Amino acid sequence: MKLKTIKSKIGNAIITQIVETDINDAMPIILPDATPEEMKKIEWLDKPYRTDDYLMNADSQAFFIEMNGRLFVVDTCVGNEKEVLGFDGFNNLNIPFLEAMEQAGIDRTKVTDVICTHLHFDHVGWNTYKENAKWKPTFPNAKYHFAKEEYDYWEKDGFKNHALGPIENVSFYESIDPVVEAGLVNFIEMDDDLGDGISVKPSSGHSKGHINVHFIAGDETFIIAGDMCHHPCQIAKTEWAAVIDYDRKESGVTRRRILGELSGSDILVTCTHFCSPSFGHIDGNESDGFVFKTVDKSK
Repeated sequence: MKLKTIKSKIGNAIITQIVETDINDAMPIILPDATPEEMKKIEWLDKPYRTDDYLMNADSQAFFIEMNGRLFVVDTCVGNEKEVLGFDGFNNLNIPFLEAMEQAGIDRTKVTDVICTHLHFDHVGWNTYKENAKWKPTFPNAKYHFAKEEYDYWEKDGFKNHALGPIENVSFYESIDPVVEAGLVNFIEMDDDLGDGISVKPSSGHSKGHINVHFIAGDETFIIAGDMCHHPCQIAKTEWAAVIDYDRKESGVTRRRILGELSGSDILVTCTHFCSPSFGHIDGNESDGFVFKTVDKSK
């Protein structure tokens, strides 16, 4: 089994996307409003983001960014041997992700920074791997950046009050606690500067402390926006909320605000689950509908 790997260049940043698995079957559950009938109404939405039958295509993937002498990972998928009860397609995976990293020329010991846009199980999984029945940090020399507001929410109330609480409780034990205990976590504000042209900005709604990651890469800027949108259809239909959003109304408000700020600019944006080509510009407006204009930066 060979995983799909996409190499891109934006400004002075080299980006490697490693696709763990597609999540196509889960998308109708995550975004129930995005029926084929409604998808057909989005005139600009084309393949590869949809099938011939107007079903959604989406991926679980990680973004590796080499820039300004640092090697970043943004979001780390589901991971192997993780207990994700109730989601059969994600439970106890056995996927050659580490091998795909090596084949792509990525040395996990040289990763300097891991940024999780939020702490849902499918964005933190490869924070750790199992060795001799113990969970160990996959990137042992990296700082793992977690928004403190997000972490505190799950630690204090989230396990009890969120639909994903039981899964997240296990995910923390497998994918979060080991890197905290190893002293590798840097708790950050939702609006924070990580240096060298990298910063995070608040985008709450899907989760309590959700952040977008901004990269100023020489003469170009790009954003990895996590689950601000699960699929490009939400750019056109900002009111379409994910069933697992922490606050469905707020997630729509966040989309409209950020898409409005980006519209007409030369800033490239993607979200973690957008299949390739993943980056694009935003055009349009709230009243007429925003448009995602794909830009293929692969090389």
